[in-house]
Amino acid sequence: MFDKEVAKWDDTGNDIIVLAKQMCMIMMEMTDFTRGRGSLKNTMDLINAAKKISEAGTKLDKLAKQIAEQCVESITKNDLLACLKRIALYCHQINITSKVKADVQNISGEMVSSGLDSATSLIQAAKNLMNAVVSTVKYSFVASTRYPTKNAGKAQSSIVVWRMRAPDKKPLVRREKPEESKAKVRRGSQKKTVAPIRALSEFQSPADSL
Repeated sequence: MFDKEVAKWDDTGNDIIVLAKQMCMIMMEMTDFTRGRGSLKNTMDLINAAKKISEAGTKLDKLAKQIAEQCVESITKNDLLACLKRIALYCHQINITSKVKADVQNISGEMVSSGLDSATSLIQAAKNLMNAVVSTVKYSFVASTRYPTKNAGKAQSSIVVWRMRAPDKKPLVRREKPEESKAKVRRGSQKKTVAPIRALSEFQSPADSL
């Protein structure tokens, strides 16, 4: 869910998207840990991953605050500021939980019970953080592009640049399995064509995604 919402944006010139994508990758690694796979091998790896996602969240929070500060008073600005409060809260929660779990690990060593408890609490906090991040990305886009800035008319550089990521290129001719080709030879008259309007509907504008 998180990566789908964030991946549609081009991260060129947009550090908010760069950080959000990094956080999505860390979130997937943490989730894989609970399934017994991935690059995280023990509880301390999970704790370190949680610290990294918290650090990235703090950086994203600072960038988005700049966008909020430039935005005129509006519902969107209030929603964005509310999301940033949630990010700060969850980052603090992850930092506290990580410190406590790390101290326990240093004293008692790796334990199955403590490892499971750490995974549950840290991953839930990370999921809460990512939900706030996804909302922050949406409101940051609207605040950056749909409202005039407080310093309208004065020359100033944009904090971030918003571009939709180019859709993945699809082959003009789909490669078919031998059995499919044989079947189509027998049913050549039933070949269907895709209407142009249907193909165009696959492209989504930023406004449609809000």
